[in-house]
Amino acid sequence: MVSQSSDETPTGPIRGQTQQAPAPRIIRPHATGGGVPAAAGTQRHRHVVGDLTAVALLVLAVFLPWNLYFGVGIPGSSTILFGVLIAVTVLAVVPVVVAGSWRSAGARFNPRRAARLRLALNVPYLLLVLAFVVFDAYETVRFGGTVNVPGGVGPGAWAGIAGSLLSAQAVPAGALAGPVPAGDESTGWHRSARVIGSLSMLAAVLSFGFNLYWRLRYALQSTGGAEEFGKQNIAVIVTAVVYGVVALIAVLVASRWLLRSARESQLTTVALGASTLAAGVLVWFLPVGRDIDAFHGIAQNTSTAGVGFEGYLAWAAGAALFAPRALFGHRNTSPTEESAWRGMIRNGLLLIAVWSVGSMAMRITDLVVGVILNYPFSRYSSIVLAAFDLATAVLAIWLRHRLATLSARMVTSLCGLVATLSVARVVVGLELAPRFEDSPNSPALHPVYGNNLAQQITSTFDVTLCGLALGILVAAIVTGHLSGRRLARRAARRRAAAANAAATTTRVPVGHGAVPSAAATTRIPAGVPGGDHEPPTTEIPPLANGPRIFRGDDSGTRQMPAQKPQIYRPPQG
Repeated sequence: MVSQSSDETPTGPIRGQTQQAPAPRIIRPHATGGGVPAAAGTQRHRHVVGDLTAVALLVLAVFLPWNLYFGVGIPGSSTILFGVLIAVTVLAVVPVVVAGSWRSAGARFNPRRAARLRLALNVPYLLLVLAFVVFDAYETVRFGGTVNVPGGVGPGAWAGIAGSLLSAQAVPAGALAGPVPAGDESTGWHRSARVIGSLSMLAAVLSFGFNLYWRLRYALQSTGGAEEFGKQNIAVIVTAVVYGVVALIAVLVASRWLLRSARESQLTTVALGASTLAAGVLVWFLPVGRDIDAFHGIAQNTSTAGVGFEGYLAWAAGAALFAPRALFGHRNTSPTEESAWRGMIRNGLLLIAVWSVGSMAMRITDLVVGVILNYPFSRYSSIVLAAFDLATAVLAIWLRHRLATLSARMVTSLCGLVATLSVARVVVGLELAPRFEDSPNSPALHPVYGNNLAQQITSTFDVTLCGLALGILVAAIVTGHLSGRRLARRAARRRAAAANAAATTTRVPVGHGAVPSAAATTRIPAGVPGGDHEPPTTEIPPLANGPRIFRGDDSGTRQMPAQKPQIYRPPQG
């Protein structure tokens, strides 16, 4: 019979034990303060800066030329087109105000709805930019082989598409807030960047082939037949091939960064796009801009240049697509971040070296042509200009090759020298470039384009490379800062390890007992063969509060009777 009391464990059939839910754990932040909210606030502030940049670019685009026929400061611009531009600009600014990053901290903020709104209201602006590109392509084909210049796509469209794409992108959340998170390369915006890069490279090839065709056709046509085919025709063919190849290589080298998802490629594209926008603004507003570029960078699809909308517009768009994650995303001090900035320096030096070598080739070509045709130009000036190009190219190539072995301070100094040489190339190119002498019968210059330079090698692209060189200098400073912090952490770990190794060991005194005896231990046999190898018996302690069995008198269980001791008494006789 089993009895149960209130302080005893009940007995009964054994069932599955009921598992009690673990007590809730309360996780408290560290005493240093809420690091996560602070990081989120910093992240939000960066995206607010991105939204403000988008608005500034959209407003700036209104005051810049969009092609040779339309824009502020261009005579005969269409009033209706101005109205359309202002309307689409307002539509692109509205989502920044209604669904901007500054509202992302609100409880009523819906990220999905905000993303749809921002994209939808920027579609009209993107269509307007596309219309200007299509119009320029149409005029390029229409005016091919004539003296008429296509309208081109000017800096207004560059700034406009950059601002519109910044405004169209929603605030990154979650994993997308990092610099280049895993899988982020497959997002829609990065796919768009790859499409734009591919189209720009295709357009560059088509532009090169189209211009080369018309120039070769002009050079090969001779009214007098093969007898009159002489030095001038050969000079035109050689100049067309050299100029076109240099322009094509520059676009292919720069636009291929749009096809890659690596962080260093994104940083390089951002620097190149920002430099393009700055160069377009400077060349248009500065009085010397007409001498830097006869067409102010608006129309580059001409007989002396081939870097046009297929380069500048694509780089500005790519910079806007990559900037939110490359610049405004999460920053860290890991070696990966340092290598990304170092890779950006290497990419920028490559483009500067390629263009410097190409510019030197064009100047040497002009020098040879001038000597063959006996042009009254200074040979000394051409040699000096080629020497500046050569010095810049050699320094850029050498620094790119030795970048990993030089100290951070040396890299920063040499990057500053590259930037100085890039600016000097533009200044010397303007001062020493051969010019036509003005005469009373010279026609008046067009209010938008034209200059008196005999050759137009220095262009808006050289100013763009000046901005890129300054970006390389900034990247070198950032890399040096990250490298210094990494070396400081490594030195701190070494000092800590050395301090731990040199620390004295604390000995705890213990009592000295008797010296252990060396006598052999006496083994007591257990009597069972092999018993010495059996494991000891472990006593099982009784269970606490286990069931107790009570047996009464009426229980069927009885104790076995034990025999009482008997005392043997001998018989007494």
